Amino acid sequence: MTDPTASDDPTESPTAKTPRSKPTATRTRTAKPGSAGSAEPAVTEPAPDALATETAHPVVVPPPIPENVTITNGGLDLAQATNVSVTQGGISRVEATSVDVRQGGIARADARDVTVTMGGIAVARADQVTTEMGGIGLSVAGEARVSQSFVRTMFAKDVQVDQGAVWSLAAGRVTFKRRGFAGVVIAGRVDGDVRTLLDWRGALAVGGVAAVLLAIARRR
Repeated sequence: MTDPTASDDPTESPTAKTPRSKPTATRTRTAKPGSAGSAEPAVTEPAPDALATETAHPVVVPPPIPENVTITNGGLDLAQATNVSVTQGGISRVEATSVDVRQGGIARADARDVTVTMGGIAVARADQVTTEMGGIGLSVAGEARVSQSFVRTMFAKDVQVDQGAVWSLAAGRVTFKRRGFAGVVIAGRVDGDVRTLLDWRGALAVGGVAAVLLAIARRR
């Protein structure tokens, strides 16, 4: 008979007592991007100046202002030029150095020199305003010339009215030629032949009465 193996248990395998080796853990070091020994390529961040250049908005250059704008039998909303001329046409707003209106109309004109001939302007602001056989709603000027024309309200330093009419006028000096008409005149000096409804004294009196009536109406 053959002797059994060193183990008394016949079911035990001869390799059962072979010691099992423990698995070894391997740690992998990950290098930072851009460092030596790294397989990954280094990431280069753009400079702050470069980012600012890329994200900056493009500079918009306004178009140059034309030298001359001429409107004939037409209309325009806004006209910006050195010289603007309107003949049998209309413009809503004008910003220019010189404005010439002939049988046309402008809603508002801001310029240095405004001339109206057989036309009309609602609001005119200029260093010098000249109207002949025309009409202006509101005029604010340094010097004004009104010839056979009607101006509703005018504020100026020096005004000359030649056979014209101004409803309300406030100026430093007013000169009327060949019989002019004015509703209310408030001026430091008035020369010439003029027929007025109220002078500055009458205007102050009317203003005082109006203030009293308004105070009484508020109390009621």
